[in-house]
Amino acid sequence: MFKKSLKNTLFFSLLLLSTSAMASNKVITIAGTADLQGMMEASSQKFDLDGDGKKEKIMMGGMAYLATVYKQLKKENPNTVIVSTGDDLMNKYFHTYKGKAILSLMSDAGYELYAFGNHEFDKGSKILSEALDDTAFTSICSDLDVSNSALKGKCKPYIIKEIDGVKVGFFSLMTEDLPLVTSEKAVKIISDNVTTAKIMVKLLREQGAHLIVALSHIGYKQDRVLAKQVKGIDLIFGGHSHEYVKKIGRINKTAIVNGGEQGIQIIKVDIPLDKDLKVLNKEIKMTKIPVTDALKADQKIEERVAKYQAGFPAAIVLGQTKTPWNLSSDEMRKNESTVADMINDLMREKFKVDVVLNNAGAFRGSKVYAEGNVTDTMLKEIDEFGNYAYMLKLKGKYFKEILERSAASYGEGGLMQVSGLKYRIILPKQVQQMKDRKVIKPGKRVDNIKVLQEGKWVDLDPKKEYSILSNSFIVNHEGDGYFWFKKYGTDLKNTYTTFYSIIAEVIDTQKVLSPKAKDGRLEIVH
Repeated sequence: MFKKSLKNTLFFSLLLLSTSAMASNKVITIAGTADLQGMMEASSQKFDLDGDGKKEKIMMGGMAYLATVYKQLKKENPNTVIVSTGDDLMNKYFHTYKGKAILSLMSDAGYELYAFGNHEFDKGSKILSEALDDTAFTSICSDLDVSNSALKGKCKPYIIKEIDGVKVGFFSLMTEDLPLVTSEKAVKIISDNVTTAKIMVKLLREQGAHLIVALSHIGYKQDRVLAKQVKGIDLIFGGHSHEYVKKIGRINKTAIVNGGEQGIQIIKVDIPLDKDLKVLNKEIKMTKIPVTDALKADQKIEERVAKYQAGFPAAIVLGQTKTPWNLSSDEMRKNESTVADMINDLMREKFKVDVVLNNAGAFRGSKVYAEGNVTDTMLKEIDEFGNYAYMLKLKGKYFKEILERSAASYGEGGLMQVSGLKYRIILPKQVQQMKDRKVIKPGKRVDNIKVLQEGKWVDLDPKKEYSILSNSFIVNHEGDGYFWFKKYGTDLKNTYTTFYSIIAEVIDTQKVLSPKAKDGRLEIVH
């Protein structure tokens, strides 16, 4: 059933290409992915392959299957360019082989143009530079100053490819949050996304580009904002937000797509041009091609992946801890947690916020990890849900109700573990009651709320707006009843950075990461 359905999907996608080609002189196809996250093998996914609204568990993605589709696309239309818009260097292949395995496999699979994402810098520009030595694709870094880094000479500010007489100009855009979400210091962002795009469009048009493609790693919402402010981009092929948009986005004459995540679908965009080589913007089409193990895997890529797999240790050691990591349920949900303290402090320092508030349920594992090795398996168990760090601003007047919600969740996953803030819960006092995301009975359990300002504990200011960091479950999904962040917060921003990646990056740099003694930031009175 799966094989038949997939063959039909591929057939109709290629038929669409043929139809476009007949309707115009030439068609340039841009195909590829974003945010592979180091997934070189097929993985189990819930997916509606037959389009009947029912999701089934199937194996999807994997570089050997991506390679098969890319070869077919190039065969059907030689005017095809295979691209990635970054965040591919992650997970066990990255930790073990430092980028060389992932990027060399991508190169051999057919990727031709590469725009960096922020996670490419998680181990620094030197590691990225060394990994690029084993590739044949062209890397683009339009808005990055790499002159003082190991990437000097390894990436281009833009590229013009002449394809069947059509000059196609490509440039890249990096998320402006790069300084926040990575510790890379040698690489700087030259200018904001809009300024870079305007400069690139002007330059590429002056050099005769008939078609302009932005390879973007700024997220789909920002792609749309960009398209409203910058004219002349024919296609934005985006990444960073891990989205598979239902239909192609259109702002003025700019088409917008996103490369999704983990390579479970390939995004194929057909761009027709008239006889005068002018882009027929309204006729640009997007096709999503599911990548499943019903395809015939590329044998050479499959063999290489198998060799890398054979080289994996049972658990990849990322660093060391000199003290145990206690993630037992009672410790996490009924007490101040030394592990949550450590992780929340890392986040507050990394993102330069006033306060971090993360629910106890965001920290998984449910056991005590002994002193010794910190492994990738351990961190994945702790960040079981792959939570993204969310930033926002919130006035102090909402903190009391939020912390009363925490107090009402004592013993459950909703208890708030914090950084940059301290508070006391007096359990015998009146508990907050809620109904339909509304407080129907105020709580009286919380007092002694203090915030850390310039190294000193001071009283919470109800009128002051504080910068906050929490997680996607709490902020975006109002998890555990925490509606205040989404309802009253301003400047909400998804960093698209997981707890796992934050901890892994710190361990990679420091080598040792040990929880410290409790400091009284959460006091429980029975």
